Amino acid sequence: MSLFIRYLLIGIMLPFGLSSAPAQSMDLPQLQGNGSLEHLISEVWTTRHGLPHNSVNAMAQDSQGYLWLGTWQGPSRFNGREFEIYDDIRVTGLPDIGIFTVDVNHCNGSLYVGGARGGISRHDDGQWQELQPAPPFINNLNVDSQCNLWVSSSEQGLLFYENDQRSSVFTTDNGLPSNAVFQSLLDKQGNLWAATSEGLAVKAANATGFSLIKSVPNGRVRTLVMAPTGQILVGTQEGIYQQTENFGFKRFQPDFNASISALHYSPEGHLWIGTYRRGVWRIRNGETQSLDTNSGLPNNHVLDIMHDHEGSIWVSTHGGLVQFRDALFAKFTKAHGLVGNYVRAVMEYQGNIYVGTSNGVTRINSEGNFIVGEGTELEGQSVLSFQRHDGELIIGTYTGGAFAWNGKQVTRHYHQGDKLPDNEVRKIASSSRYGLVLGGPDGLTHISPYGIKQLTVDDGLLNNYTTALFFDSEHQLWAGSVSGVVKITLTDAGDDIRYQTEEINLRSLSGAELAFQIVEKQGHLWVATDRGLVVHRMGTDEWQIFNRDNGLPFDNFLSVAFDGDANLWLGSNRGAIFIDHDAFTQTLNDPNTLLPYQRYTEVDGMSSSQVNSGGPSLYRSSNGHLWLATASGVSVINPQHRRDLSSSPPPVVIASVKADDRTLSYGEEVASDTQRVAFEYAGLGYLMSDHIRYQVRMRGFDNDWIDKDSLTRTEYTALPARDYVFQVRASYPGGAWSEPAQFAFSRSEHFWQKPTTWALLLLAAVLIAFIVVRARLRFLNRSRRQLDRMVQEKTAELETLVRQDPLTGLGNRRAFDERLRLELKRSQRSDKHLSLAIIDVDFFKQVNDRFLHTVGDQVLIELSRLLVTLLRDVDYAARWGGEEFAVLLPDTSLEEAIEVADRVRNGVQHHDFSRLLDEHQLTVSIGVSCSEHYPDHSSLLVAADQALYQAKSNGRNRLEYK
Repeated sequence: MSLFIRYLLIGIMLPFGLSSAPAQSMDLPQLQGNGSLEHLISEVWTTRHGLPHNSVNAMAQDSQGYLWLGTWQGPSRFNGREFEIYDDIRVTGLPDIGIFTVDVNHCNGSLYVGGARGGISRHDDGQWQELQPAPPFINNLNVDSQCNLWVSSSEQGLLFYENDQRSSVFTTDNGLPSNAVFQSLLDKQGNLWAATSEGLAVKAANATGFSLIKSVPNGRVRTLVMAPTGQILVGTQEGIYQQTENFGFKRFQPDFNASISALHYSPEGHLWIGTYRRGVWRIRNGETQSLDTNSGLPNNHVLDIMHDHEGSIWVSTHGGLVQFRDALFAKFTKAHGLVGNYVRAVMEYQGNIYVGTSNGVTRINSEGNFIVGEGTELEGQSVLSFQRHDGELIIGTYTGGAFAWNGKQVTRHYHQGDKLPDNEVRKIASSSRYGLVLGGPDGLTHISPYGIKQLTVDDGLLNNYTTALFFDSEHQLWAGSVSGVVKITLTDAGDDIRYQTEEINLRSLSGAELAFQIVEKQGHLWVATDRGLVVHRMGTDEWQIFNRDNGLPFDNFLSVAFDGDANLWLGSNRGAIFIDHDAFTQTLNDPNTLLPYQRYTEVDGMSSSQVNSGGPSLYRSSNGHLWLATASGVSVINPQHRRDLSSSPPPVVIASVKADDRTLSYGEEVASDTQRVAFEYAGLGYLMSDHIRYQVRMRGFDNDWIDKDSLTRTEYTALPARDYVFQVRASYPGGAWSEPAQFAFSRSEHFWQKPTTWALLLLAAVLIAFIVVRARLRFLNRSRRQLDRMVQEKTAELETLVRQDPLTGLGNRRAFDERLRLELKRSQRSDKHLSLAIIDVDFFKQVNDRFLHTVGDQVLIELSRLLVTLLRDVDYAARWGGEEFAVLLPDTSLEEAIEVADRVRNGVQHHDFSRLLDEHQLTVSIGVSCSEHYPDHSSLLVAADQALYQAKSNGRNRLEYK
């Protein structure tokens, strides 16, 4: 048994005051952070994920948080999701794109890269500066504590750069055993170490030249590292050598024979070892562990090892980039000692965790994992349920009935022909007052001091097939089946038990029927069903359901539990759902408030995202850990570790800002005719990069922070003329927000927005008003009736113009907003769906650039006419702005809207614009949303705009829907 499992299981036994099982008193190490390599989450990036080359020669992390990678296809910057490649030698100043080494100057945040043809370049604040090269090849760049650069070259020896200028060169003339230097290191005593092709050399702090270290083999020395104790470790072709005192070395772990390519100490002081052919190794607390291609490493030739600011370990190989990080969840499978992988039930009993699988029961404690019931009928049974009763553990099985286990042996066996109508025991409930109830496909079996009683549909059950059983704090029995839930009130009549059954009508709650698990917490009954989470306030007639309508990702939940902070956890076939206690309380009191949640899957360390239905399949042990029965073993999480990982927010950066596809500089003023300003940003966190969430705010436009969830792009259209500061911040789920990154810019005024223009317009208006008044006074008596009619006509004309786009004749933005609000109200009254499509002309700027704006206007007119012919009479089209159009589709579902939108897209694609555009063909991208999922004005517009952006991002001339 591994040290990880021993530590983990000791922690599992710590009492938390929530279980009646006997508790042990012992110190509890953290559940996470103590695992062997195979228990860490590993994620691999290759060229399939955007990596420019699978050979990642070197790595470094800059002060912002970006990871920089040296590859044969240029330096690459990684934000956890996307790779930005710098492969243009005209920009970097390098003689070749091949990069073999990178290092960060932490004094000023600049980055050095070097490699093929001896090129060296420095990247600082988006600019590249070429340094004096050292051909033919650079093996290593190293910035010392004084911020000076040391360059290890393949033929020119060791070079020293001060203020980016070469000032010294050390070669064989200075005592180096070879001019092929692979790495240098300056220790705390000022001694300069050089790893060469002919051995290890050192220039003592008071010496003028290098001396060969004879206690290290004279062959190639590839890497050096300084241990936390200050000792030097040397990686050679024959293994690792460790400094003893002064300049003496001895073999480090004599039985470790491998050609060493990289050495690195993690923040915890663990030694990570990269080899040429044997993968990656870690020495931790005296224990040696390894990973190679047989256990998940993409290639056995390790090129570099580093840790990032959050403590994750990164390993680069010839087969791609690997991240090792702590998992939120630990897992137990057959590989860790379970008797089977398909788990349906987990429960604590007598200080042990019992895991029920399709192949039998495993007992887990601090001593290891043990098969339960060996040599008895219990061995190998497919387990469905657990329950503690009268000091014993009752084990329900699929084909063998139910077994009573006292920790050492089977004391009773309930089975068909003896006490049960069927050997399938799916659920078990226990009451100190009324005894034991077993549920299966043929109803309930109640075992009490008065005997055994069968309860079926004849006794008030809605269906005999039992899926949930629970005794509440008042000893009332709640029984769930495939047809609903009943409450059974039991009464002790002195010589018998009497039953009063009451049907609970869940069908009114989104059609819920199938109940999987029932628990009681904080005066409420919580029921996991096939239509959502049903909550009942005990002692009242109040029932509520929570599902997609309340913001949850889906409707079907199989289990429910609470952690020590009363946060809610739900099990499903698509992962574990976490909901903060305060957030759920708010939604419980106000169902119109959407539930924020976090979903956890295999990327967070779960053995499988499929949490099974069982009895119970989501269980909180006495030490506060949550156990989940999955289709591939059992997963366990310490909720405290979730908070620990979220406590430090990831730094956030603004990667790019574009005004109408033109890159914008900080503080720049954008033109008055700018239609759209787009911001792209990234949280530079790597522990849970898939779960980073964002908030944005535009000072001068927004008063409050706006949630963007995981979206890393925000756009603003039609911004008024003024000064702005865009801000974005990031956080992990449930964690604090980072300090905001910000970008300042301004938008210039149109000529008609300037004060002088308004003064002239005001003067002209006064003159016109004077003339009009005089004219009206002169002719008032003679043509009053005619003027009244003209005034009415003019008024109608103006009202039309206010709501009409002057170019296309379609409704304008104002008219569209009024129509949208009207149609939404009508949709809500009629209980019918309203769909929205936003249409954007692809590459319309090219049309204007090639054919001039006059032709572009004619194209928009032609397109608007075509649009009207392609739409139905009930549909309403308007010009949204620029080359964008918006279409309202009343009484139209999302599926019907997609058909209409696709007809429009095809119609435009095949329409003949040749009289205007010669052979240039026009296409459009369309985003579609529906009030079925976005019932209010803002969310409907935002969803359609996001879908439009997705359509343009996915290649244009297509439609996407939300």
